[in-house]
Parts: sequence; structure tokens; C-alpha cells
Amino acid sequence: MPDVIILWDGPLFFEHMFEEYGISSTVAAPASLNSPHLPPAKLLVVPTGFTYPEHAAVSNALADVKIQKKIFKFVENGGVFLMFSPLKEVSTCSACRAPAVTPLARFGLEGEYVQTDIMLPRESLLTGESDSVYCDGFFQNVGNQFIVIEKDDEGRAVHLEMNKGNGRIVLSSVHEFLSKTYFDSLLSGPKVKL
Repeated sequence: MPDVIILWDGPLFFEHMFEEYGISSTVAAPASLNSPHLPPAKLLVVPTGFTYPEHAAVSNALADVKIQKKIFKFVENGGVFLMFSPLKEVSTCSACRAPAVTPLARFGLEGEYVQTDIMLPRESLLTGESDSVYCDGFFQNVGNQFIVIEKDDEGRAVHLEMNKGNGRIVLSSVHEFLSKTYFDSLLSGPKVKL
């Protein structure tokens, strides 16, 4: 039984990171969220880039009200839902693109994600020891439901958490591997059926 379910539509590097950390994980296709056969887990992870056209199945699954209810029930029963930034860029030239704004309401949450390049000139709670941390955006207009855990030097939120029932929802714009210590802190709760 895995500790972590990664919501994705194919193999990806996250599996190897969890393996290196000694954390059991499995990748679940978006369509499997409607299945009663997913194993219980402590953490459901949606990696960066889920709004790219080639991963439309992930984005569309998260926009499905039935699946949102299932995820929120997972959280209320003690699970943790970690969603990285959508990273919805239209150009690879950072000087050429205007920030893309993704309304979080599409995913059943209040607020917006604004894509822009941010370099935190310090270590982050999420990544541990490092000289700097790259973030690919920030969150705004999140209302009172989220607690801002980490801000950039301009005061923009890059790491949010919301307690919901016995679990929590975590949003992050950090675009780097997260530390084992941080993941261990997310895995302190019980395994919950999704």
C-alpha cells in the first residue's frame, strides 16, 4: 500500500524521488479517481505542469465536481492534497510572455495562480538547504481559507495551506524537488481511502 498517490497520465520523475526518499508511491491515471479500487494513501500529489495541453486529462479530472468532492472527502478524513502550480505558459521566453492567470475556482478552490519567474534568494521550507529556490508563480486573492506559509521578497504567496477537516490542502509554486523532511511532515497522518 503506497503512502503517496501521484495523479498523472504516465510515468514521471516524481516516482524516482520518492523511491530515493524511501517513501512508497504509485502513479494513478486521472480516470482512476472515479474507481473504488484506488489504495488508501496519506498524500495525493499533483505535479507542476498539469494544465499543459498534453496533460489535459489531469486538469480536466481536477475540474470535475464529482472528483473534487472525492478529493475533499479524502482531505476531510485526514489525507493531504498537494497541488503544485499549473505552470500554464504559452512561450518559453520569459521576457516575451505576460503572466498567465489561472483561476483556482476551476479546481474547487478560491483564488488565482499567476505565472511568473520568481527566485527566492534563500532556502525554502519545502526544499530545505539551498542557496536559492525557483518558483514559477504566486497565488493571489485566496481569501481567508488559506494560510500563507511562505512569501517571496515582494510579499507574494508561493506556499499556502488550508486545514480542512482532519487533513489539509497544500498549494506550492516551488518548481524543484521537495525535501524528504518536508514530505515526511506531510505523511504524519493516517492512510485514507480516496
